[in-house]
Amino acid sequence: MKIRDLGAYLRERFPPVNMALFGVVFLTVRAVAAAAGGVGSPPRPGGGLLAALGAVATVSFFFRLRVFDEEKDFAQDMLTHPGRVLQTGRVTLPQLRRLAWAGAALELGWSLVSGRAALLAWLAALLYSLLMRAEFGVGRWLRGHLVLYALSHMLIMPLIITWLYCAGSAAPVFGRAFGALLLLSLLGGFSFELARKLHAPAAERAGVDSYSRALGYGRALALTVCLLLASGAAQALLLRLLYARPATYAALVLLLAAGLALYATAARHPREPRLRQAEKVVSLVMLTSYLAVLAELYSRGN
Repeated sequence: MKIRDLGAYLRERFPPVNMALFGVVFLTVRAVAAAAGGVGSPPRPGGGLLAALGAVATVSFFFRLRVFDEEKDFAQDMLTHPGRVLQTGRVTLPQLRRLAWAGAALELGWSLVSGRAALLAWLAALLYSLLMRAEFGVGRWLRGHLVLYALSHMLIMPLIITWLYCAGSAAPVFGRAFGALLLLSLLGGFSFELARKLHAPAAERAGVDSYSRALGYGRALALTVCLLLASGAAQALLLRLLYARPATYAALVLLLAAGLALYATAARHPREPRLRQAEKVVSLVMLTSYLAVLAELYSRGN
């Protein structure tokens, strides 16, 4: 496999912005775990080798989930996306598998160093990801129930957060802040999953799954908005538990308002460009949710 071909694949299917988001997730969970444990100021980003390895391990876990999806969807993608890097053979599934499992070795080593609780949490997340890869043995039935399929896959997020949280403190405290963090990861990820597969009726493509086709355009849009608001509520709860300053809520409120305005317009006038704008706002809400928590905790440590 040529490096430029791997780079092309990553830009197409696992771009640097995704890696950065997963790095932010790691830093946020680590900071919340440290703050909840009462061990002083949260560690600064890049402050040590263990933190750097943890960020890489986090990205690695999500990369393996991407490879699992590629394996499951390869035949369908050959029909619907024949021009992708993987489908044209510039990289191959065996090559991606080797990279994914090499990353698992790094995750295992980092988890071992991070303590018994982190190791057990990583094993639980790994086992669940393997069940996801096997589609829980009921893949055909699950694919006929798209929202349930998505929910079954989104449940990996609380497990990953638990793994990172256990690694973030020598004596992790599983209090209300931890619960709010789990809710934020689940609801934020779920809202983005729906937003990216919500299409205007004229933009639906044969053979490509979408929630707007499975549920109907209006119901899919309403569910996306509900999950977006729920994720915002989860972040507000986490900020409240961390005694955030009022100004910290401002970006969240503005982004939620922008998202609601876009979806309100899309409900009256279904247009694909408007839905793609809304998708970007949902992704910004998810990113801002973690960055706001980080900003609050690190500013407190100064």
